[in-house]
Amino acid sequence: MSASVVPPGTQGPDLSLAPEAWLAAHPELSSRLVFRHAAARFAEEDARVVFLEADLGGGGDPFEARHPQRYFNLGICEATMLDMACGLAHVGHTVIAHSFAAFGVMRACEQVRLNLAYARANVKLVCDYGGVAGAFFGPTHHAIEDLAVLRAMPNLTVVSPADGLETVHATRAMLAYDGPVYLRLGRNRVTRLDGPRPPFELGRAALLREGDDVGLLAHGEVGVSVALDAARLLEAQGLSARVLNVHTLKPLDEEAVRETASRTRLLVTVEEHNVLGGLGSAVCETVCELGLSRRVLRVGLQDRYDAVAGSHEALLRGHGLEGGQVAERILGVLPRTPVFAVGSETRRD
Repeated sequence: MSASVVPPGTQGPDLSLAPEAWLAAHPELSSRLVFRHAAARFAEEDARVVFLEADLGGGGDPFEARHPQRYFNLGICEATMLDMACGLAHVGHTVIAHSFAAFGVMRACEQVRLNLAYARANVKLVCDYGGVAGAFFGPTHHAIEDLAVLRAMPNLTVVSPADGLETVHATRAMLAYDGPVYLRLGRNRVTRLDGPRPPFELGRAALLREGDDVGLLAHGEVGVSVALDAARLLEAQGLSARVLNVHTLKPLDEEAVRETASRTRLLVTVEEHNVLGGLGSAVCETVCELGLSRRVLRVGLQDRYDAVAGSHEALLRGHGLEGGQVAERILGVLPRTPVFAVGSETRRD
């Protein structure tokens, strides 16, 4: 590489040392592009990291620019990519395999099952276009079943970060973790959440907002954003909502589910995935197994394929995945509770 060529993302704040400042300097980047820069930066700290992808790179890719000897674009052959990734992992590399979710998970499902999960290969399957983010491409490029499929595979950790900062933390955490990981990203949304949050830890949900009426458990960039929007709208209607960012779907933070159930009257799961098999199913399973006696309202993609192409936002609205739509559903189940004064105190009746 010519000394006059500055690899993308290397100017200004250091992504590894000051991720918040780096993100502030790059406000236009979606989480899938943040991931590319994070992977390239963290590969400087670990020479074992290798990056494979299936026809997604293109000119100026930060990993290729900074580590050309460790970057391989294999074209449209996801199964071969996974075979190669697992082979490299078995000789000591930490391998990122990158594709669209519909292809990296569904088309190469046998390789994910046998070569990644069964063999416990140190491969990080990172997939963009989760849910219906590839809206205008139609159902061939939608991934509404991937979480359900991968939740059922032993040994596999499943993660969906909520915004750019969490994408940086999740990328670092998965590269440090010795074992197979599925990291699910969207497409072009640029999300930067405000407010304090606990340190990122695989398998540990993050409390974003406290409340005692509704427990909103959300997964992924769309899920968390919609849950926070719904919580603000519910507050205006006299209901307080606890918002839990369940970024790690597997292993599920069952203690966080238990605590949220104990603090609220209704549990609501929010995710950009089929309402069958994803976070909603995982929470229902936990509620039943732990005997938590709480109703669970599942919000997500309805059990159908969208044959008509449209914008991402239009498809989300069609599935009821907007903050206002979620708040209305919750109010239909759990109407606002009047507050009555009792002496110098207040109580909910």
